[in-house]
Amino acid sequence: MIKISERLKSLAKYINSQDNLMDVGCDHALLDIYLVQSGVINKVVVCDVNSNALQNGINNIEKYGLTNNIIPVLGYGIEKANTYNIDTVLISGLGSKTIIDILNGPNINYMYKLILQSNNNHYELRKFLVEKGFTIFDEEIIKDGKKTYINMLAARGEYTAEYSELEYEFGPILTKDPKNLDYFKELLETQEDLLFASKSDEIRTKVKYLEQIIDSLVNNQNI
Repeated sequence: MIKISERLKSLAKYINSQDNLMDVGCDHALLDIYLVQSGVINKVVVCDVNSNALQNGINNIEKYGLTNNIIPVLGYGIEKANTYNIDTVLISGLGSKTIIDILNGPNINYMYKLILQSNNNHYELRKFLVEKGFTIFDEEIIKDGKKTYINMLAARGEYTAEYSELEYEFGPILTKDPKNLDYFKELLETQEDLLFASKSDEIRTKVKYLEQIIDSLVNNQNI
């Protein structure tokens, strides 16, 4: 059984056997090998724009004897998704701008589910998802060394999501889970420092919002 990081492993729970999955920016294909070995999924397409990175993945796929289960594709983003009837896309460990660039094309209209893991600019990513007709169904904070990632599960539903600007900024799901208390305390400290330096009304609004979130999470923690 292949060993993978907790950061990668945290994404497995969003995937089920019915998903026609493409892992974009697969690099060494470690997560995909884990998914097949664990019985989470039987087939997955792995895609990378970098031929050397894709070759690393191919080497690992062959090493673990999974050439019938994992299909390597050289290409950018989801441009070849229709060739393989892909309806679910996974992109992990990248910045939001890169994720948006990867997804931003006509093929996104054929996607039902997106499993994304970004380490920055989450406001822009959430905005993009909603503009493309997705609803955010789950979010999770993942610590990996000094980096903080946010997993997002977005899918097309029966209704179009509507979020406030502050929900785009801080997450419509994260703010409801008491285990994220320390994360929001850190964000509050950052915003308070910014407020001290700028006296901005916009930042003052964010500080008040974060204070309300923290109070709510503390209360939920004590229930």
